[in-house]
Amino acid sequence: MAVFIKLKELREERGISQNQLARVTGMSPQNIQKIEQGRSKGIQFDTLEKFCQALNCEIEELLVRINNGA
Repeated sequence: MAVFIKLKELREERGISQNQLARVTGMSPQNIQKIEQGRSKGIQFDTLEKFCQALNCEIEELLVRINNGA
C-alpha cells in the first residue's frame, strides 16, 4: 500500500502558491515541492496538521491510499 498526498491539488484549488504555503506552515518551498512531486519518503503528523490548517481541509481530503495491485 502506498499513500499519495494531494497537496498540490488542494493548494491550487485554494489559489495558494508554494511560497505562500511555505510561509504559513514554516516549511521551505523546496520541501513542499518535494512532497508535491512524491519524492518525500515520509511526512510527520504535525506537518499534515499544518497543511490542513493552512488549506482549511481535513486529513482525509489530503491523503489517498493507492493499491499497488497486491
